[in-house]
Amino acid sequence: MSEAVVKNDTVSTADYVRKAIHLGGTLLAVTAVTGIILGVVEHFTSQAIRQVELAAKNEAFKNVMPIAQTFEQAERIGEGAVLDVVKASDSSGVVGWCMTVETKSYGGPLQFIIGITKDGTVKAINILNHSDTPGLGAKAAEPEFYGQFTDKAKLPLKVVKGAAGNPDEIAAISGATITSNAVVDGVNAAVDYWSANLK
Repeated sequence: MSEAVVKNDTVSTADYVRKAIHLGGTLLAVTAVTGIILGVVEHFTSQAIRQVELAAKNEAFKNVMPIAQTFEQAERIGEGAVLDVVKASDSSGVVGWCMTVETKSYGGPLQFIIGITKDGTVKAINILNHSDTPGLGAKAAEPEFYGQFTDKAKLPLKVVKGAAGNPDEIAAISGATITSNAVVDGVNAAVDYWSANLK
């Protein structure tokens, strides 16, 4: 009788091992398939995100340099606050430059594109990303603020509280002087970069 018990225990252990191996194999297969599916989804999702970001940037290029017909990556890359430089051209040749700029604002990084013509005039700016407070620093993305940068030739620019009375002044957003300074600092950095490398 004791021999039968030992035999039954041996069979139970073997069954347990087989079931464990089967379960482990099943889990491995499910994990592998899930990983492949997630990888494929991530691949196509990241491509779609990149395409959306590229379309937004191309639209921003047109907003800050409307006289240009084509935009192409410049040979020189940015430095400091200037992340990227794109050459803007029309049928006669280069008409200016579009620079992606990033500065530190109240809520974190603030990124925008600035258009600078061949003669160094700031044509316009276009806010891309910010993390500033709605109703305060977020107003940097509103035309009332960024419209002040249109066709600015008197440089460098400075922030003033209240109304801007001189050509080199930008009226600060009420309650968001840090954001206002972040944008002006980025514009001045881009103009300095243009003067040193693209003039």
